[in-house]
Amino acid sequence: MIHCEQDLLANLIELSPKNARHKFRQCIFEAWDWKCAYCDRELNKDTATIDHVLPKFKGGHNVKSNMICSCSKCNRLKGSNLLGNWYNPTYKFYQEERLDKIKQWMDQDSSIKILSPDNVTPHITNDFYIGWVAS
Repeated sequence: MIHCEQDLLANLIELSPKNARHKFRQCIFEAWDWKCAYCDRELNKDTATIDHVLPKFKGGHNVKSNMICSCSKCNRLKGSNLLGNWYNPTYKFYQEERLDKIKQWMDQDSSIKILSPDNVTPHITNDFYIGWVAS
């Protein structure tokens, strides 16, 4: 499971930093079914953005549990506001169910799993790369 950009970046033998970042973002978009977490608008690769639920400006980190799929309009409107200050019943698209889903998302385990050398086996993925699989 990918919990933060560093999970993917840690294994640069397999992925370039650009591809790791792309795959990390792709996982978030897919987890949200390519819909905005705030307004439920259908998104695609050109319209989807990532929003930091707790803004980086206010101490938020680049971990999966703090990053959700958002349309550019909602992302722009939220800006650096805290979730509770912005996404509340006064917001046009507010829904209690979506707020609950966002809170559940934020509560997920974001710890980085480091594989022990005792639990992994090297394998050759192609002529140029050596990867590791859990035993």
